[in-house]
Amino acid sequence: MPTGITDSNDKKYEREISRLLASLLYPQLDFAKSQSRTDSGALIRDLVFYNNPKHPFPSELLREYDSRQIVFELKNVSALEREHINQLNRYLKDDFGRFGVLVTRNSPSKAMKRNLVDLWSGRRVCVLTLTDADLEQMVQLYESRQRDPVDVLNRNYVEFMRECPS
Repeated sequence: MPTGITDSNDKKYEREISRLLASLLYPQLDFAKSQSRTDSGALIRDLVFYNNPKHPFPSELLREYDSRQIVFELKNVSALEREHINQLNRYLKDDFGRFGVLVTRNSPSKAMKRNLVDLWSGRRVCVLTLTDADLEQMVQLYESRQRDPVDVLNRNYVEFMRECPS
């Protein structure tokens, strides 16, 4: 699928990725809700999961980031931009805790990776990325039943934390 909004590709991407992640991340993340709105309707989160802390990785997210729910922002863009990061960052408070995931087509640039590390350094907010390559690996793990697909998210978390100052 091409990136961008032409021919409603952004909406198609959100719909298909929401369905895919709901299957891949169950039961570690559950009760997927797409297009979750705030009471005022001003903020629309692309995808929100209930965090099931029975699995070690989601349990760590609850403990370290107070994330009872996990917000995923789905960006059908060729390059991640600062505004995408800032949008997700605005959602990460209160009931959602300080952990979120940006699903995007390609790996972020060095500048955007630095922005994510700076966000963690300044507010202890963790924003991970999942790319097309990560999603492909998650599907392979799901189909082979060798490991839980959530392990790809966990791997990205470990790699991100290596980049962060202690």
